[in-house]
Amino acid sequence: MTERSASLLLYGGVIQGRADCDSIAICGGQISALGRFEDLRRLAGQETRLTDLRGAVVAPGFSDCHLHFLEAASASAGLDLSRETSLARILERLRVHASSTPPGAWVKAFGCDEAQTVEGRGPSCAELDRVAPNNPLRLRHQTLHASWLNSRAIETLGLEACARALPAAAQVLGSADETLSGLVVGLEKRLSRRIPRMSRDELEARARAFGGTLAKAGITSFTDAGADNGPEEVELFAGLVRAGVIRQRVGLMIGAEHLDHVQSAQQTADKAAMRLCAVKFMPAAAMQHDGFRSARERELSEWVKRVERALKLGLACAFHATEVEELETALSVIERAQARLKAKGLFSDEPTAPVRFRIEHGSLIPPNYLERLAACRAWVVSNPGFLYYRGRKYAGEPGLSPHLFALRSLIDAGVPVAGGTDAPVTPAKPLTAVYAAVARRSMGGDELCAQQALSIGEALSLFTSRAAQLDGREGGVLAVGRPADLVVLSANPLDVPPGKFENLYVKMTIVGGSIVHEERGQADPIALEKAPLK
Repeated sequence: MTERSASLLLYGGVIQGRADCDSIAICGGQISALGRFEDLRRLAGQETRLTDLRGAVVAPGFSDCHLHFLEAASASAGLDLSRETSLARILERLRVHASSTPPGAWVKAFGCDEAQTVEGRGPSCAELDRVAPNNPLRLRHQTLHASWLNSRAIETLGLEACARALPAAAQVLGSADETLSGLVVGLEKRLSRRIPRMSRDELEARARAFGGTLAKAGITSFTDAGADNGPEEVELFAGLVRAGVIRQRVGLMIGAEHLDHVQSAQQTADKAAMRLCAVKFMPAAAMQHDGFRSARERELSEWVKRVERALKLGLACAFHATEVEELETALSVIERAQARLKAKGLFSDEPTAPVRFRIEHGSLIPPNYLERLAACRAWVVSNPGFLYYRGRKYAGEPGLSPHLFALRSLIDAGVPVAGGTDAPVTPAKPLTAVYAAVARRSMGGDELCAQQALSIGEALSLFTSRAAQLDGREGGVLAVGRPADLVVLSANPLDVPPGKFENLYVKMTIVGGSIVHEERGQADPIALEKAPLK
């Protein structure tokens, strides 16, 4: 049998976890060989790209198990304020941005969080009126669950008139003089649909740019965790993938309200080689209104039925849970659904059974929940990067610190854990999240319960092997026959002290054997280029 030539041959480097190898060959989108260059050079043909790693490190590509791709792409169309910690600076940047926006056009911005500002608050409606007197303005909260609006925006959207007839989980907060303060909670979907959308061409450009951001961070696959994803969004993603705008492997959640459309959405996803992986449930929306509390049993029963239906359709059930109350609701639903399915002989506890339940974020998990999580075999998709980017907020609540992103406790209790960045809430940078899981320090230097720290290997696995296991994919490891989803790093993260992690960077990202990112111009020359055989 004739041995096929490699399409790409990386040589002269470090192959993570393979001390006996310095080279890796790729053919047909898969890893075709691992070994020493002198043994693999026979695989180089006329069309083979030869890349001299010059000591760089080849590792599995990163999988981001929870982000919001469309939200991130849309946010990039406006003013990004996520790095600003001064309200005065936020208002000044909004003023400058509004001054260059045509009168009457929407001013869009993203990234404010009152807990992160030195003033300890967000902008008032009056302050937003002063910086944008001639334009409706929407400033999205960094969590994506609220927005600040100025008076023109409130008037344009008709919120003054309909404030008393909003959904039960929504709030348009008032001020002391009984006027609207401008902070709107629980209406993000409605606001987004009523504010002029980007054109298709602009959306593609923004999506391409954000896909490039992911590639630069070494992300080779991601799961979009949008709770509002339905057939329209699945078709949109499929078009972006088919057009080559998105070059990562794509997994999608679909909102629980779209269960009737799962089969058609699955067909659309399959045609674009995407995965429809879970149904997204939002306990927060149900927990925040009196109707849920007064009819808890009825509501829980309805959720259990939806969970059973999702599982029968072959999808996992993903529950948003940043607060203990949300976690309690999620586990109550999971436990009831499991009991019903076991009684019908439709549930297996075998280790090889597919992933059925996911807790998204799991920001706050007290010790008394660990046994329940392990018993129901629910995965926790954690966001350790929050410790770094939002640690200042957590440092002010020392009593919560031992239970925040309690990775050590979860793993020791036998709870399976994977990682996500939740971009654009925090930047899509898995290496930073790995650092946070190991060092448990914020960007300001606050230490946040070092007892919950992971080893570097454990932290990396959240975005590699464990992520692949969660997704049910063959990936996350370097082995012959596995997908060639790889990242080339400037150094081996397993050998880099946590204090030096900020110097670690991605030189190259490869998805299915195709190079989707190649860094050049670093102070340390990247030296990844075509090289002749000798």
